Amino acid sequence: TSLGKSAHITSLRTRTPHSVLEGGHTRSIRATAWKPHLPAGQLGVVTGSFDGTAGVWRRDESAGGEGGFGDGEEGEEEREEGEDWEFSVVLEGHDAEVKSLAFSPSGQYLATCSRDKSIWIWEEVDGADEWETVAVLTEHEGDVKCVAWAPADESGEGECLASASYDGTVRVWREDGEGEWGCVGVLEGGEETVWGVAWEGGEATSKSKSEAQPEAAESDGPPKPRTRRLITCSADNSLRVWRRVEAAESTESGVVPSTMRAAPQGETWEIEAVLPAAHTRAVYSVAWSEKTGRVVSCGGDSKIVVYGEVGEGKADTEGEKGEEGEKKEGEKAQKGPGKWQILATTEMGHGPYEINHVTWCQRFDGGEGEMVVSSGDDGAVRAWEVSE
Repeated sequence: TSLGKSAHITSLRTRTPHSVLEGGHTRSIRATAWKPHLPAGQLGVVTGSFDGTAGVWRRDESAGGEGGFGDGEEGEEEREEGEDWEFSVVLEGHDAEVKSLAFSPSGQYLATCSRDKSIWIWEEVDGADEWETVAVLTEHEGDVKCVAWAPADESGEGECLASASYDGTVRVWREDGEGEWGCVGVLEGGEETVWGVAWEGGEATSKSKSEAQPEAAESDGPPKPRTRRLITCSADNSLRVWRRVEAAESTESGVVPSTMRAAPQGETWEIEAVLPAAHTRAVYSVAWSEKTGRVVSCGGDSKIVVYGEVGEGKADTEGEKGEEGEKKEGEKAQKGPGKWQILATTEMGHGPYEINHVTWCQRFDGGEGEMVVSSGDDGAVRAWEVSE
């Protein structure tokens, strides 16, 4: 989490401070992301700042144990000994604050977005702390608020990125196989700012995403998706689920993709569902659990809302327990594909303060399942138990 010009890392196992990243930026840090697929004992974080730069940080714990991520008092001692993070690289290019950043599932690419209306895609060269810019995407007409990579799959389509903007649109970007990136889809559902976007099967950011895979139970969990889906949250207090129309469907409807374009082939997206109204102010963040299929959102009304998709023959009323142990029952919804229900609503999750970010993560404290972690303008980070 970020606080001023520093970023603070907390152990999810002990829920205690682990380490602090500081001294790399001249202005406040706005976004953070963990680098995936590093060798055992090595950690990597990228921070985005109001100074317009992204900073790459490294930490080698291979010689010093778990460095505070383990159990007991050993972590405390190691933190005091100060196995410091190394601020290794500054990525410069944006003309204004970096609002969001995310690593692709493979770890090959880093995407950053900014108030300057641009998205930059970076690639590390041979893991030697040398980075090159592979694309600068400038088709948005307003601030780019959020970037999110689609989870890896077996389709062979390659890396896919979504971006949400002040211009009221979400854009989907792909690489054409020859190193050129282009916009393949524009999702327009209103005129208000789109604050966040998350793909089904993965989080909006990789800050603390669990590597857990969807459960294979036949009767439990969400319905299997028909195709790629993502969810957006907006300043109009709404959340929308979008699905990509497959090529066969596009052809049947008269939309024939061009085969003559050098840029990535175009895609058609449609709104599949608008989630039940719950927020009374702008929704700033949304996350889609890859383990349970639940969605969690937060916003300017200091609410945290958990939603569940209702499949054929399924309607439940599960709830959520907060730090105070409070449980609120869900609201029933009609059965059927594409239907959503509110499972739980936590009012005033951070008191009177706006909640800026929410994410799902695995429980490492001995509990089962997942928990929700939220951060707000009060400077606090809160963990919430989600009942099964």
